[in-house]
Amino acid sequence: MRKFTNSLEASTPSASASRVPLKYTGALCRERASADLLKSVAAVTANQRRALRRSAEGWTLRAVMLERIEKSFEKRRALNQASREYKSDLAS
Repeated sequence: MRKFTNSLEASTPSASASRVPLKYTGALCRERASADLLKSVAAVTANQRRALRRSAEGWTLRAVMLERIEKSFEKRRALNQASREYKSDLAS
């Protein structure tokens, strides 16, 4: 039994563990949505078409959400920069 437990301890990492995680952006989500829509055109069954279209809708919604978040971060950065510049101007 000891030999069996040692073999479990010496397991090799899976291929998925070595992959770099994707950074989802609005653009990447829109690309995924477009790819799913393109696949849905070539789908053989109606069920496949529906599933791919639902997937495309989901990716589009993610894209919209991420783009809103990205814009809010950009606005926040701009406001912080303007605030720092204003305080710097007051101090001098």
